[in-house]
Amino acid sequence: MPNITADKVVNHLMYAKANVNAYEPGGKIVVKTFTPGQLIGKVYSYIEINNDLYWMFYLTPTDYNNFNAVYVKHDASKLRLPDLPAILDQIAAEKKAAIIAKDGVFSYYLQTYLPYIIGAIVVSIALPSIVKSVNK
Repeated sequence: MPNITADKVVNHLMYAKANVNAYEPGGKIVVKTFTPGQLIGKVYSYIEINNDLYWMFYLTPTDYNNFNAVYVKHDASKLRLPDLPAILDQIAAEKKAAIIAKDGVFSYYLQTYLPYIIGAIVVSIALPSIVKSVNK
């Protein structure tokens, strides 16, 4: 599985898989606890505090207008990101586009499909003699 950077998660909805605390800025005082299955919100941003990743959320429009953010510590076992498959597809598409831009379309498809082409040629050459020896 490719590495997912935090910037790819921004603007996606996140849910709690277990009890998850939301903290005020600084990460010490619990503002709210989310229960399993509960929508935490749309990830607005992220921050690193003491080598831990925290997701930034605004719980209400008023919070956003007043810059009153809350932070949820990243724990993959407690957080669910339904858009994860789409994020992984986007990462794969970006990787493919970068390779094509660097090496060219012909080179990319040649590298991708060459093993299958060689395998098909070997099978087409070897299969008639195998069939003949089995039929004897």
